[in-house]
Amino acid sequence: MHNHTGNHVEKRLWLVFVISVSVFLLEIIGGVLSNSLALISDSFHVMLDFTAIGISLIAFRIAKKAPSPKLSFGFHRAEIVAALINGITLILVSVFIFYESYKRFLEPQAVQTDTLLVFAVAGFAANIAMMVLLKKDSHSNLNIKGSYTHVFGDMLSSIGVIAGAIIMIFTDYPIIDPIVSVGIGILIVRSGIMLCKECTHIFMEGAPREIKMESVSEEIEGLEEVSEVHDLHIWTLTSNVFAMSAHVKIKQEYVPQTNNLLRKINEVLKEKFGINHCTVQIEHDLINPDKK
Repeated sequence: MHNHTGNHVEKRLWLVFVISVSVFLLEIIGGVLSNSLALISDSFHVMLDFTAIGISLIAFRIAKKAPSPKLSFGFHRAEIVAALINGITLILVSVFIFYESYKRFLEPQAVQTDTLLVFAVAGFAANIAMMVLLKKDSHSNLNIKGSYTHVFGDMLSSIGVIAGAIIMIFTDYPIIDPIVSVGIGILIVRSGIMLCKECTHIFMEGAPREIKMESVSEEIEGLEEVSEVHDLHIWTLTSNVFAMSAHVKIKQEYVPQTNNLLRKINEVLKEKFGINHCTVQIEHDLINPDKK
């Protein structure tokens, strides 16, 4: 089931990759023809889309490699590395957009608004199509989420470019173009910071945001064999793949049933929290016969 889902996601990514490359070429040509920094900025945003998706596709292939003695958990973290690269790239490109916008504020340039509007509408339609393809899987996969965030930002920036073109058609104010570009840059840098923050949380072995530590502890302690849970740690290996370790103290009368308890804990954590990798150390109070 996991492989089938992964293949399904990979096919969708390939389709979105082809669409985003086409949109990039379309908008870069439209930006040059119309002399619009806003449309060129949007094309850079789209370039980040297909770069991000390309890295994601590479990460999917790497993550399928079997674990090795040096990488006992396998290559899952390749996906998170790819997502971090995406976030850093977003921030760097936003700096370029701000710089180019600043130059156009100082020296506004004429824009071919009719040409700009046609290409901007075409880019908007393509962004909607890509969002539809990515939305379903964006809730369960960090790289898909990153790609979806990029495309969603593109959709918003396309609306800004369209609005700017319409305003310039009626007002003939070319300074609107760099203003829209700054807005696009803000969207890009926000996306980059959020993505980097999430990746850093994973690299710092932070608890998954989807799972409450208290709930896991309460679930284990709710088992009749268990008296206490401590030294509980939960972390993320990659999107939707979680690991956990804990010390579980059991009641004396259940010591002979340790294997059954371990199986029960694994089943409960996988079913209720999606935790697939569990390391549980069993503890119990030994009765000292010499004590009175």
